[in-house]
Amino acid sequence: MWKWPEEVVGWMRENTAGRTTKELTVLINRQGFDKKYGMVFTESIVKGAKSRYGFKSGTPTGNPKGYSVKYPEGMEGYIRSIAEGKEAGEIAKAVSEHFGIEFSAGQCRAYKKNHDIVSGLDCRFKEGDEPANKGKKMSLEQYRKCQTTMFRKGNVPANHMEVGECTHTTDGYLVRKVREHGTQWERFEFVHRKVWEEHNGPIPEGKMVSFLDGNKDNCDIDNLVLIDNEENLELNRSNLRFSNAEFTKAGVAIARVKIAARKRRGKKVRN
Repeated sequence: MWKWPEEVVGWMRENTAGRTTKELTVLINRQGFDKKYGMVFTESIVKGAKSRYGFKSGTPTGNPKGYSVKYPEGMEGYIRSIAEGKEAGEIAKAVSEHFGIEFSAGQCRAYKKNHDIVSGLDCRFKEGDEPANKGKKMSLEQYRKCQTTMFRKGNVPANHMEVGECTHTTDGYLVRKVREHGTQWERFEFVHRKVWEEHNGPIPEGKMVSFLDGNKDNCDIDNLVLIDNEENLELNRSNLRFSNAEFTKAGVAIARVKIAARKRRGKKVRN
């Protein structure tokens, strides 16, 4: 199980009270922990850490403008069930109508990436395709605007991570760097998925690895369970997830029984 360094936890313990998650995130990013420990601090990650370590802000709850968005319960399962073969715009429209919220294509792309949801569409440039800006030079005005932030050959970013180091996605999933080059998801792997595969082999299509105690940092094999989209939706819909791993394990069994019973009733009606 991956834990935050004690220095960071101690800082959180002393500074959480009286500050919203947004204020705390701004403040922790000024401490230099990101460079010192190779960590990333977003509102979602800080919120998860507060819950994990039991730190309370004591500030009013709610979702005023500027605060991080809490998506409806069951949204992840719904997106997984409709994602195949659909572009982000189509999925976003369906989610907006289904849950009665504003959900943009940009938010959808980020949500899919953070939850490892794949549509099966290949949107990458193929051999022979030409970029729209091919052959076009940057104007002098554009160059001057970009010049101060351009990376020179050989420069290394301050937040560069070494292979083997871990960080979190914006939704709190633990990821580990496995290579220097490639796309983001070629360079990083989800730790919980890797642990499952090391013990059980490849994850079957349509299945996902979930955390029995709800703690995304607890990637111990005994805390992981393999479920499908329908089971995930039933767990969320019937409130069968708990902080106690054994209770959630029982919840998975109940969800599977409910799904089987529903399918059996459906067969009787058709007959």
